[in-house]
Amino acid sequence: MTAIEAVRLVAALARAEIALVRKDPVAAALLAQAARDADGLTPGPAVAAAARMARDVDLSADAPAAAATRKVVQALCRVAAQDAQAALLRGAP
Repeated sequence: MTAIEAVRLVAALARAEIALVRKDPVAAALLAQAARDADGLTPGPAVAAAARMARDVDLSADAPAAAATRKVVQALCRVAAQDAQAALLRGAP
């Protein structure tokens, strides 16, 4: 993963996480965009899983299942963001 790819992915995941916290309906679209950015990169599977979950559940709903899914998606976003940040700290080219 290059530094540019890592920065782009961290920014995309940050936008998605903010949307998740705000229960914004655009969160699923932002996660889909982040999944495209992460395709072929180390954090790609985690972002893809988060995007799939966001697509299958209405994350803006107040139901307990939606809240639980939102937390899992947030955790996947954080794992992927930490992986990308670690690549930056390692000095990705």
